[in-house]
Amino acid sequence: MHRGQNCIGRLASIIAFALLSAAHCEAQVLKLAVQPILSERVTKGAFTPLAHYIGQTLGRPCQVATNPNFLAYWQMMRKPHEYAFMLNAAHFTDYSLKHLGYHVLVKEPGTVSYSLVARSSEMIFGPSDLIGQRIATLGIPSMGAALLSRMFPHATRQPLIVAVSDAADGLRLLKEHKVAAAMIPTPLVGLQMSQGGALTVVATSRSVPNVAISAAPWVPAAERARVRYALLRAPSSLFRAIGLPRFVAARANQYKGQEQILKQYWGY
Repeated sequence: MHRGQNCIGRLASIIAFALLSAAHCEAQVLKLAVQPILSERVTKGAFTPLAHYIGQTLGRPCQVATNPNFLAYWQMMRKPHEYAFMLNAAHFTDYSLKHLGYHVLVKEPGTVSYSLVARSSEMIFGPSDLIGQRIATLGIPSMGAALLSRMFPHATRQPLIVAVSDAADGLRLLKEHKVAAAMIPTPLVGLQMSQGGALTVVATSRSVPNVAISAAPWVPAAERARVRYALLRAPSSLFRAIGLPRFVAARANQYKGQEQILKQYWGY
């Protein structure tokens, strides 16, 4: 009888622990990591509506997780237990799929390239004219910085990189003659030129897939499917809030090979 009571007691403890774990999991705050293309304050404000939308979809709180710069983000994003979801550029997306077991859900439509631009008043005809000159770009290993490095393949013939918080900051430094050139997303170049910006395009990178949202390997498949479905049918008000046009379904093979650009950085 005593042994039976012990068995019943152990069973009750196991059930209680399981229920407690389930309750904890249910209440756990999910994190949406967003690459630091903007300041931490601006990033949190801009993408909190997206985090709330994901949280409402799953019935669990979801918060935006930020990092002060790309080096810090590069270190933190490689901890898959930290972030339930990540909004990343193509190279980070592919890395998380290949090395961290993430699952890509949706992406911004189309592709994007980056352009190296200078003031139109300067006689700059190619990247080689900028060796030893100051170039503004998002910090390493951002997509802009990674693509810029490919324009300068010789180790002893490099520009001086000036890390900026966003493309607008790079354009400001260029306008103020504090840098000789800036590496910014090509769509912004066209926008600046249409608004009278006196820019000249020195070189344009290859096109890469646009940003994507991926889910951690520990997020259940059913929850991944719910989030993908919800994001594909999200209201236009959400996209106006986060500054993206819409989401389309994404596949892992669309990003295959993009992570190769990160091999040049420590910690790959």
